[in-house]
Amino acid sequence: MAAQAQWKRMHAAWVVAAVLLGGAATAQGTRPPSPGRAGGQKVCSAVVPDNWRDSINVPASWNPQTCAEWARSVGAVNYQLGCFFESRRNSPSFVWGESAGTGGVHQGMIPATNCGW
Repeated sequence: MAAQAQWKRMHAAWVVAAVLLGGAATAQGTRPPSPGRAGGQKVCSAVVPDNWRDSINVPASWNPQTCAEWARSVGAVNYQLGCFFESRRNSPSFVWGESAGTGGVHQGMIPATNCGW
């Protein structure tokens, strides 16, 4: 009996945590934020034109320079900043900025709908 009661308490704690975390993730709604306002998921893409692309979700602490450094570390010549958003009917769920060289000639362009870059 004690094991069953303990299991119920643990299950209840997991349900509460899931609800709280899920509520925080959906508090913004499903629409992309207005231009210049943070929201969504930051994405860094390493690119070798006409050959390959490798895109990763990145933490909020990354900036364009961090993305360029990662792209250079995996052998890419260009990098691109992006944002992924919740899908919504007739609305894009992603946006990309203009790509830039990893050599530092100019910085990658932040996407028009910014997710915190």
